[in-house]
Amino acid sequence: MNPSLKPFRGNLSDTDIAGLREFVEIVEAGGITAAQARLGKGKSAISLGLTRLEERLAMRLCERGRSGFQLTEQGQLVHSAAVQLLAEIGRFNDFVGAAIHKLEDKITFYADDSFLFEFGEPLTRAIARVGERYADLTLNIRMTSPDHIYASVLEGTADLAFTALGRHSDALVATPVCEERMGIFCGKDHPLFGCDDAALTPEELRRHGFVAAEVTQEEGYSEFVRGLKIKARAPTILSRMLLVLSSRYLGIVPIAFARHWVEKGDIRELQIEGSRTANTCYLVHRKARPLGLGGMILRGMLMDELSAQPRPKAAGTQTAHPVPA
Repeated sequence: MNPSLKPFRGNLSDTDIAGLREFVEIVEAGGITAAQARLGKGKSAISLGLTRLEERLAMRLCERGRSGFQLTEQGQLVHSAAVQLLAEIGRFNDFVGAAIHKLEDKITFYADDSFLFEFGEPLTRAIARVGERYADLTLNIRMTSPDHIYASVLEGTADLAFTALGRHSDALVATPVCEERMGIFCGKDHPLFGCDDAALTPEELRRHGFVAAEVTQEEGYSEFVRGLKIKARAPTILSRMLLVLSSRYLGIVPIAFARHWVEKGDIRELQIEGSRTANTCYLVHRKARPLGLGGMILRGMLMDELSAQPRPKAAGTQTAHPVPA
């Protein structure tokens, strides 16, 4: 760095903030070349902007070249401070917008694909409340598998998620809000469809092929399903149900989700002692990316609606332990 440059005094201009935004994008992308698509700029323009920021701050932020992209110690400190600064600027803009009841924001919200059946009403009520009060808030909603949701929150694709989180990560804030009841089901042509529940045993269940359970949080229930013959895998709830409907596999499925096919007579639940469980469901976001005001509002409304849900618990149901926030 040029020793003749004056040290930075902490008075940020709009140009400085724009440079810090680009710097954060470069770091998240993993280098200048990878940041081109994010920033919509060529490599030389990005490199020039980064050099100007370094000159403005009078410090070397990163090493770049044939050896690859790597933050210096000073660069790591600046990046951490820049992330916090930009988050605070975003929150300030949100609060000013909310003060005049016009919140302009975009929230990407992911939820487990089975939750429409168990929690459809509280979800739609929360979404309706947000839409009614904040018409300029854009919601981007996707329902998918718990594994995909977990990865999306960690990588920052999703701002907020509602999921039966099956694992703990220090990078996430996970708040338990409700439970999803689960049972073991078989199709109408399966050998066990006509069996009396009283005659069923865990040993009998283990003689038949299962679809892998994507989420098993409860320690006792994990012991119950240990030793099951996994003959198929299905990452989404619809694909799991397709396998159960084939009558070739048993599957652990949300009870509310299965109700439609139970009423049609296409499947039935196999109930023996310990065959039901209840997965704890969480609202999740990443620690390193605090929620903006829009995300906080959506999270608060979801918590209000979900906490108002009755929590039925059938006899013999085992309840999953909360994941620490």
